[in-house]
Amino acid sequence: MNNALTQTTNTKHVAILRIIAGLPLLAFGVMHITGALPMKPLVEAAGLPMPGVAAMVTPPVMILAGVLLVAGLYARVGAVLAIGTMLGAVATHIKIPSDGWPIPAETAPNPNPYVPMLVMAIAIILFSGYVVLKGAGAWSVDGKGGSEKSEAPAAPATEAS
Repeated sequence: MNNALTQTTNTKHVAILRIIAGLPLLAFGVMHITGALPMKPLVEAAGLPMPGVAAMVTPPVMILAGVLLVAGLYARVGAVLAIGTMLGAVATHIKIPSDGWPIPAETAPNPNPYVPMLVMAIAIILFSGYVVLKGAGAWSVDGKGGSEKSEAPAAPATEAS
């Protein structure tokens, strides 16, 4: 089973998508944990169930998913965790009306400043889904473990004399 989780190819486009998906997860997870962007008011405003539990569990899961994706270590597991957390983010962004956000956004130049965040969450879901299908790609710990799908050169045949 371990081989199925870490099996990958050495493709760079997958690595780029994996890293692009992992960095915002890591950054927003840290912001939620440190209180720079509190999660509980967002979950409460969206009316999602168990906001206290979600506010405690989701940020560490986001950080874990981000680390796994950026490092390419069990990237498929990180991608599944990322999809789960970003589905919650999409639900939050859809359920809160533009004027109902608990975090003020008066300084944002966009009249609906949370639309880019919704687009980012959807992009992370799509990129993570691709990582689930293809593996971590190049520049990954998974790819360094000898589980790549590339053809290994055959050992030279020796004649018995």
